[in-house]
Amino acid sequence: MKGLPRWVTNLGLLLGGVFASLLAAELLLRWTGYEYRPLKIGSDDADQRSFHIFNDRHFVYDPDALWRPKPNFEVFNAQGFRGPELSLDKPANEFRVYAVGDSNTLGVAEAAWPGDLESILRKSCDRFRVVNAGVWGYTSTQGLIRIEEIRKFDPDLVLISFGANDAHPVRIPDKGYTVRAAWSRKLESILQPSHVARLAIGVLTRVSVVRTGESTHRVSLEDYRRNLVEMAKRVRSDGAVPVLLTRPYHGALRPAMGWKSFAHEYNAVTAEVAESLDLPLVDLYTHFKDRDDLFTDESHFNAEGHRLAAEIVYQRIQPFLRGKGLADCLQPGSRSDDSE
Repeated sequence: MKGLPRWVTNLGLLLGGVFASLLAAELLLRWTGYEYRPLKIGSDDADQRSFHIFNDRHFVYDPDALWRPKPNFEVFNAQGFRGPELSLDKPANEFRVYAVGDSNTLGVAEAAWPGDLESILRKSCDRFRVVNAGVWGYTSTQGLIRIEEIRKFDPDLVLISFGANDAHPVRIPDKGYTVRAAWSRKLESILQPSHVARLAIGVLTRVSVVRTGESTHRVSLEDYRRNLVEMAKRVRSDGAVPVLLTRPYHGALRPAMGWKSFAHEYNAVTAEVAESLDLPLVDLYTHFKDRDDLFTDESHFNAEGHRLAAEIVYQRIQPFLRGKGLADCLQPGSRSDDSE
Protein backbone atom coordinates (compact mmCIF):
# COMPACT_ATOMS: atom_id res chain seq x y z
CA MET A 1 0.00 0.00 0.00
CA LYS A 2 1.44 3.28 -1.01
CA GLY A 3 1.93 6.09 1.53
CA LEU A 4 -0.23 9.18 1.66
CA PRO A 5 0.53 11.93 -0.86
CA ARG A 6 3.07 14.44 0.42
CA TRP A 7 0.55 17.30 0.29
CA VAL A 8 -1.84 15.41 2.59
CA THR A 9 0.97 14.79 5.07
CA ASN A 10 2.05 18.44 4.93
CA LEU A 11 -1.53 19.62 5.38
CA GLY A 12 -1.94 17.35 8.39
CA LEU A 13 1.25 18.69 9.95
CA LEU A 14 0.15 22.28 9.28
CA LEU A 15 -3.28 21.76 10.82
CA GLY A 16 -1.76 19.95 13.76
CA GLY A 17 0.65 22.81 14.35
CA VAL A 18 -2.12 25.41 14.17
CA PHE A 19 -4.27 23.42 16.60
CA ALA A 20 -1.38 22.98 19.01
CA SER A 21 -0.59 26.71 18.88
CA LEU A 22 -4.22 27.69 19.51
CA LEU A 23 -4.47 25.22 22.38
CA ALA A 24 -1.28 26.56 23.93
CA ALA A 25 -2.55 30.14 23.62
CA GLU A 26 -5.88 29.20 25.19
CA LEU A 27 -4.21 27.40 28.10
CA LEU A 28 -1.83 30.32 28.63
CA LEU A 29 -4.69 32.84 28.74
CA ARG A 30 -6.58 30.72 31.26
CA TRP A 31 -3.51 29.98 33.38
CA THR A 32 -2.65 33.68 33.67
CA GLY A 33 -6.25 34.52 34.67
CA TYR A 34 -6.72 36.73 31.65
CA GLU A 35 -10.20 38.31 31.54
CA TYR A 36 -11.42 38.87 28.03
CA ARG A 37 -12.11 42.39 26.85
CA PRO A 38 -12.68 43.40 23.23
CA LEU A 39 -10.00 45.09 21.20
CA LYS A 40 -10.11 48.86 21.53
CA ILE A 41 -12.19 50.59 18.91
CA GLY A 42 -9.87 53.17 17.44
CA SER A 43 -7.22 55.35 19.04
CA ASP A 44 -8.95 58.63 18.23
CA ASP A 45 -11.86 58.09 20.65
CA ALA A 46 -10.97 59.51 24.06
CA ASP A 47 -14.42 59.53 25.70
CA GLN A 48 -15.32 57.58 28.82
CA ARG A 49 -16.66 54.55 26.94
CA SER A 50 -13.13 53.27 26.45
CA PHE A 51 -12.47 53.48 30.18
CA HIS A 52 -15.65 51.64 31.14
CA ILE A 53 -15.08 48.87 28.58
CA PHE A 54 -11.36 48.31 29.04
CA ASN A 55 -10.28 49.59 32.44
CA ASP A 56 -13.17 49.97 34.88
CA ARG A 57 -13.01 47.05 37.32
CA HIS A 58 -16.72 47.45 38.16
CA PHE A 59 -17.77 46.17 34.73
CA VAL A 60 -17.43 43.25 32.37
CA TYR A 61 -17.67 43.48 28.61
CA ASP A 62 -21.06 42.95 26.99
CA PRO A 63 -21.42 42.78 23.18
CA ASP A 64 -24.80 44.54 23.26
CA ALA A 65 -24.61 46.97 26.19
CA LEU A 66 -20.80 47.43 25.80
CA TRP A 67 -20.35 47.06 29.56
CA ARG A 68 -22.49 45.75 32.37
CA PRO A 69 -22.07 45.60 36.16
CA LYS A 70 -19.90 42.88 37.62
CA PRO A 71 -22.19 40.85 39.92
CA ASN A 72 -21.44 40.94 43.65
CA PHE A 73 -18.83 43.65 43.26
CA GLU A 74 -18.84 46.68 45.57
CA VAL A 75 -22.18 48.51 45.10
CA PHE A 76 -23.65 45.86 42.76
CA ASN A 77 -25.54 42.82 44.00
CA ALA A 78 -25.65 39.36 42.40
CA GLN A 79 -28.32 40.55 39.95
CA GLY A 80 -26.18 43.50 38.81
CA PHE A 81 -28.32 46.10 40.57
CA ARG A 82 -27.82 48.28 43.61
CA GLY A 83 -30.26 47.57 46.40
CA PRO A 84 -32.19 44.50 47.51
CA GLU A 85 -32.08 41.32 45.44
CA LEU A 86 -35.63 40.50 44.41
CA SER A 87 -37.08 37.16 43.42
CA LEU A 88 -38.76 36.63 40.08
CA ASP A 89 -41.92 35.65 41.96
CA LYS A 90 -43.21 38.90 43.41
CA PRO A 91 -45.21 38.68 46.66
CA ALA A 92 -48.81 39.75 46.19
CA ASN A 93 -48.53 42.79 48.48
CA GLU A 94 -45.14 44.05 47.28
CA PHE A 95 -44.82 47.26 45.25
CA ARG A 96 -41.62 47.37 43.21
CA VAL A 97 -39.95 50.56 42.00
CA TYR A 98 -36.96 50.42 39.65
CA ALA A 99 -34.77 53.43 38.88
CA VAL A 100 -33.04 53.15 35.48
CA GLY A 101 -30.41 55.73 34.60
CA ASP A 102 -26.77 56.75 34.54
CA SER A 103 -24.17 57.62 37.20
CA ASN A 104 -26.34 60.20 38.95
CA THR A 105 -28.95 57.46 39.46
CA LEU A 106 -26.43 54.86 40.59
CA GLY A 107 -24.85 57.40 42.95
CA VAL A 108 -21.72 56.80 45.00
CA ALA A 109 -20.90 54.35 47.77
CA GLU A 110 -22.51 56.41 50.52
CA ALA A 111 -25.42 58.07 48.70
CA ALA A 112 -27.97 57.45 45.95
CA TRP A 113 -31.41 58.99 45.59
CA PRO A 114 -33.19 55.66 44.79
CA GLY A 115 -31.99 54.32 48.15
CA ASP A 116 -33.14 57.51 49.87
CA LEU A 117 -36.50 57.12 48.10
CA GLU A 118 -36.91 53.64 49.52
CA SER A 119 -36.16 54.95 53.01
CA ILE A 120 -38.91 57.56 52.61
CA LEU A 121 -41.42 55.05 51.24
CA ARG A 122 -40.74 52.44 53.91
CA LYS A 123 -41.14 54.82 56.83
CA SER A 124 -44.89 54.21 56.74
CA CYS A 125 -45.15 50.90 54.90
CA ASP A 126 -42.89 47.92 54.31
CA ARG A 127 -44.58 46.95 51.04
CA PHE A 128 -42.18 49.08 48.97
CA ARG A 129 -38.96 47.87 47.38
CA VAL A 130 -36.81 50.29 45.39
CA VAL A 131 -34.05 48.84 43.21
CA ASN A 132 -31.33 51.02 41.72
CA ALA A 133 -30.64 49.92 38.13
CA GLY A 134 -28.41 52.88 37.29
CA VAL A 135 -25.04 52.30 35.62
CA TRP A 136 -22.10 54.67 35.27
CA GLY A 137 -21.80 56.01 31.73
CA TYR A 138 -25.04 54.59 30.36
CA THR A 139 -27.08 56.29 27.63
CA SER A 140 -30.70 55.71 26.68
CA THR A 141 -29.53 53.10 24.15
CA GLN A 142 -28.08 51.02 26.97
CA GLY A 143 -31.11 51.95 29.04
CA LEU A 144 -33.33 50.02 26.63
CA ILE A 145 -31.32 46.90 27.40
CA ARG A 146 -31.56 47.66 31.11
CA ILE A 147 -35.34 47.96 30.82
CA GLU A 148 -35.45 44.46 29.35
CA GLU A 149 -33.40 43.17 32.29
CA ILE A 150 -35.83 44.54 34.88
CA ARG A 151 -39.07 43.53 33.17
CA LYS A 152 -38.77 39.95 34.39
CA PHE A 153 -38.88 41.24 37.98
CA ASP A 154 -42.39 42.65 37.45
CA PRO A 155 -41.87 46.32 38.42
CA ASP A 156 -44.87 48.47 39.30
CA LEU A 157 -43.24 51.84 38.64
CA VAL A 158 -40.09 52.64 36.66
CA LEU A 159 -38.14 55.91 37.01
CA ILE A 160 -36.14 56.73 33.85
CA SER A 161 -33.32 59.29 33.83
CA PHE A 162 -30.93 59.74 30.88
CA GLY A 163 -29.63 62.51 28.63
CA ALA A 164 -26.24 63.61 29.94
CA ASN A 165 -24.19 60.81 28.39
CA ASP A 166 -26.41 60.79 25.29
CA ALA A 167 -25.41 64.42 24.64
CA HIS A 168 -21.66 63.81 24.80
CA PRO A 169 -19.87 64.79 21.56
CA VAL A 170 -17.92 61.86 20.07
CA ARG A 171 -16.65 60.68 16.70
CA ILE A 172 -18.20 57.23 17.03
CA PRO A 173 -21.85 57.10 18.17
CA ASP A 174 -23.05 54.31 20.42
CA LYS A 175 -24.56 52.57 17.40
CA GLY A 176 -21.08 52.33 15.90
CA TYR A 177 -19.77 50.58 18.98
CA THR A 178 -22.38 47.86 18.73
CA VAL A 179 -22.57 47.32 14.95
CA ARG A 180 -21.88 43.74 13.91
CA ALA A 181 -23.42 41.31 11.46
CA ALA A 182 -25.96 38.71 12.58
CA TRP A 183 -23.59 35.87 11.76
CA SER A 184 -20.98 37.48 14.01
CA ARG A 185 -23.36 37.48 16.99
CA LYS A 186 -24.26 33.84 16.42
CA LEU A 187 -20.63 32.85 16.00
CA GLU A 188 -19.66 34.72 19.16
CA SER A 189 -22.31 32.90 21.19
CA ILE A 190 -20.95 29.56 19.96
CA LEU A 191 -17.31 30.45 20.59
CA GLN A 192 -17.96 32.26 23.90
CA PRO A 193 -16.01 29.75 26.08
CA SER A 194 -12.78 30.28 24.13
CA HIS A 195 -10.66 33.34 24.88
CA VAL A 196 -8.76 32.99 21.62
CA ALA A 197 -11.93 32.73 19.54
CA ARG A 198 -13.47 35.74 21.27
CA LEU A 199 -10.38 37.78 20.53
CA ALA A 200 -10.82 36.87 16.87
CA ILE A 201 -14.43 38.06 17.02
CA GLY A 202 -13.13 41.30 18.55
CA VAL A 203 -11.01 41.87 15.46
CA LEU A 204 -14.03 41.38 13.20
CA THR A 205 -16.06 43.74 15.38
CA ARG A 206 -13.40 46.42 15.08
CA VAL A 207 -13.58 46.24 11.29
CA SER A 208 -17.36 46.75 11.40
CA VAL A 209 -17.29 49.93 13.52
CA VAL A 210 -19.12 52.88 11.97
CA ARG A 211 -17.10 56.09 12.08
CA THR A 212 -18.08 59.63 11.24
CA GLY A 213 -15.78 62.25 9.85
CA GLU A 214 -17.01 64.90 12.26
CA SER A 215 -18.24 65.17 15.81
CA THR A 216 -21.63 63.68 16.60
CA HIS A 217 -23.29 62.59 19.85
CA ARG A 218 -23.27 59.25 21.62
CA VAL A 219 -27.02 59.17 20.91
CA SER A 220 -28.66 61.60 18.50
CA LEU A 221 -31.69 63.60 19.62
CA GLU A 222 -33.99 61.59 17.37
CA ASP A 223 -32.63 58.29 18.64
CA TYR A 224 -32.91 59.59 22.18
CA ARG A 225 -36.56 60.39 21.57
CA ARG A 226 -37.19 56.96 20.07
CA ASN A 227 -35.44 55.27 22.99
CA LEU A 228 -37.54 57.09 25.59
CA VAL A 229 -40.75 56.29 23.72
CA GLU A 230 -39.79 52.63 23.41
CA MET A 231 -38.84 52.36 27.10
CA ALA A 232 -42.15 53.90 28.13
CA LYS A 233 -44.13 51.60 25.82
CA ARG A 234 -42.43 48.49 27.15
CA VAL A 235 -43.00 49.50 30.77
CA ARG A 236 -46.64 50.35 30.09
CA SER A 237 -47.21 47.08 28.24
CA ASP A 238 -46.36 45.27 31.49
CA GLY A 239 -48.95 47.27 33.42
CA ALA A 240 -46.36 49.44 35.19
CA VAL A 241 -46.10 53.23 35.37
CA PRO A 242 -43.13 54.85 33.53
CA VAL A 243 -41.91 58.15 34.98
CA LEU A 244 -39.44 60.36 33.08
CA LEU A 245 -36.86 62.53 34.85
CA THR A 246 -34.95 65.42 33.31
CA ARG A 247 -31.21 65.16 33.85
CA PRO A 248 -29.92 67.64 36.48
CA TYR A 249 -26.71 69.63 36.06
CA HIS A 250 -25.51 73.12 36.92
CA GLY A 251 -22.87 75.70 36.12
CA ALA A 252 -21.75 77.63 33.08
CA LEU A 253 -21.87 76.02 29.66
CA ARG A 254 -18.71 74.43 28.38
CA PRO A 255 -17.04 75.40 25.08
CA ALA A 256 -19.02 74.99 21.88
CA MET A 257 -18.78 71.19 21.69
CA GLY A 258 -19.09 70.36 25.39
CA TRP A 259 -21.99 68.12 26.41
CA LYS A 260 -23.63 70.83 28.51
CA SER A 261 -24.05 72.92 25.36
CA PHE A 262 -26.52 70.28 24.17
CA ALA A 263 -27.95 68.89 27.42
CA HIS A 264 -30.88 71.34 27.46
CA GLU A 265 -32.02 69.92 24.11
CA TYR A 266 -32.13 66.41 25.55
CA ASN A 267 -34.04 67.61 28.62
CA ALA A 268 -36.50 69.36 26.29
CA VAL A 269 -37.06 66.09 24.41
CA THR A 270 -37.64 64.32 27.74
CA ALA A 271 -40.39 66.82 28.57
CA GLU A 272 -41.88 66.54 25.07
CA VAL A 273 -42.06 62.74 25.25
CA ALA A 274 -43.66 62.91 28.69
CA GLU A 275 -46.31 65.29 27.38
CA SER A 276 -46.98 63.40 24.15
CA LEU A 277 -47.40 60.06 25.94
CA ASP A 278 -49.16 61.57 28.98
CA LEU A 279 -46.39 60.38 31.31
CA PRO A 280 -45.51 61.86 34.70
CA LEU A 281 -42.42 64.08 34.53
CA VAL A 282 -40.04 64.92 37.37
CA ASP A 283 -38.15 68.04 36.28
CA LEU A 284 -35.06 67.61 38.42
CA TYR A 285 -33.07 69.98 36.21
CA THR A 286 -35.29 72.94 37.07
CA HIS A 287 -35.18 72.09 40.78
CA PHE A 288 -31.38 71.90 40.90
CA LYS A 289 -30.03 74.18 38.16
CA ASP A 290 -29.11 77.00 40.60
CA ARG A 291 -28.12 74.79 43.53
CA ASP A 292 -24.34 74.51 43.24
CA ASP A 293 -24.22 73.44 46.90
CA LEU A 294 -26.02 70.17 46.11
CA PHE A 295 -23.49 68.86 43.55
CA THR A 296 -20.04 67.32 43.81
CA ASP A 297 -19.28 68.43 40.25
CA GLU A 298 -21.26 69.73 37.29
CA SER A 299 -23.68 66.82 37.05
CA HIS A 300 -23.57 64.59 40.15
CA PHE A 301 -25.38 65.10 43.45
CA ASN A 302 -23.73 65.14 46.83
CA ALA A 303 -25.43 63.32 49.73
CA GLU A 304 -27.80 66.23 50.42
CA GLY A 305 -28.64 66.49 46.72
CA HIS A 306 -29.56 62.80 46.58
CA ARG A 307 -31.75 63.19 49.67
CA LEU A 308 -33.60 66.19 48.21
CA ALA A 309 -34.03 64.48 44.83
CA ALA A 310 -35.64 61.51 46.58
CA GLU A 311 -38.11 63.82 48.32
CA ILE A 312 -38.99 65.53 45.02
CA VAL A 313 -39.54 62.19 43.28
CA TYR A 314 -41.62 60.99 46.23
CA GLN A 315 -43.93 63.99 46.03
CA ARG A 316 -44.38 63.55 42.27
CA ILE A 317 -45.24 59.84 42.33
CA GLN A 318 -47.76 60.06 45.15
CA PRO A 319 -50.83 60.31 42.84
CA PHE A 320 -49.84 57.04 41.18
CA LEU A 321 -49.25 55.31 44.50
CA ARG A 322 -52.71 56.41 45.63
CA GLY A 323 -54.11 55.10 42.35
CA LYS A 324 -52.59 51.70 43.13
CA GLY A 325 -54.44 51.60 46.45
CA LEU A 326 -51.43 52.57 48.53
CA ALA A 327 -52.82 55.70 50.17
CA ASP A 328 -52.51 54.07 53.60
CA CYS A 329 -48.81 53.51 52.92
CA LEU A 330 -47.97 57.18 52.38
CA GLN A 331 -46.53 59.29 55.14
CA PRO A 332 -49.12 60.97 57.39
CA GLY A 333 -49.78 64.50 56.24
CA SER A 334 -48.14 63.97 52.84
CA ARG A 335 -49.81 65.38 49.78
CA SER A 336 -49.39 65.00 46.05
CA ASP A 337 -47.66 67.76 44.15
CA ASP A 338 -48.71 68.04 40.49
CA SER A 339 -47.25 71.50 39.98
CA GLU A 340 -44.25 70.37 37.92
